[in-house]
Amino acid sequence: MLLKTSVVILTVALFSISESGFVDNLPKCNLKDDVCLRDLYEGVIRDIGKTGIPDLRIPPVDPIRLKNVTVSVLNIVNITLIEGVAKGIKDCVFEKFSFNLTEERGHQENTCDITIKGRYKLESASPLVQTLLGGTTVRGEGNGKVKIEKLHLTFDFPIFAQKRSDGEIYMTCLYDLIKYQYKIGGVTSFFADNIMLGDQEISNALIPMLNENSRFVMSAFGQPFIDKAMKEFYFKFAGNFFDAVPAKFYILDDLTPFARP
Repeated sequence: MLLKTSVVILTVALFSISESGFVDNLPKCNLKDDVCLRDLYEGVIRDIGKTGIPDLRIPPVDPIRLKNVTVSVLNIVNITLIEGVAKGIKDCVFEKFSFNLTEERGHQENTCDITIKGRYKLESASPLVQTLLGGTTVRGEGNGKVKIEKLHLTFDFPIFAQKRSDGEIYMTCLYDLIKYQYKIGGVTSFFADNIMLGDQEISNALIPMLNENSRFVMSAFGQPFIDKAMKEFYFKFAGNFFDAVPAKFYILDDLTPFARP
């Protein structure tokens, strides 16, 4: 019993040291110092990208483990990543990151090289597809991979200072209201095996065609995938950081005049 109690006490102590060490070593920025804010956020993602901070409930962001993630493309094809990983988030280059608490707005721009791979499943029960293909269905289940180079993302988001019940002021972001745009500046490449058109395996014919027309494919069909990634994974990390760490650990300004109750 004494041994178990000692282990629990030691574990709590180590978590406390870990949390304290993380927040105490964050660089502190003035609200108008956009370069410092950019470097701060980029550094946070790089430093904890692989490990996260369990005691602050901040998960790893690189790689992101994906399981049973389904995307519907134009209500024609459903693609599910049964199990896989997304890599590259921690190496994103941040060009801009800023807050304007008077207007309660934030702005962010970054460029990433992202690779997603794993086991996939593809299904299409769309009458349109069956009409176009003479009743033949498209399906697939196997290994897939997408690599996107120089994915440039621009975000505008509502953010405000808020004093919470613990007496601390936090930065609160309304993630459902984030607006973003994306542009692909590099090459996008696809790989998938075991794609079936009726009883015929068409992967070897289809994938080269997709790669040759990758810009058109991403501009026409990429939005649902980017939406899913942003809303469920990227925004979740930002939320975990801002919700867990009081602003005093990384903002030098007195936020009291800006703080909402």
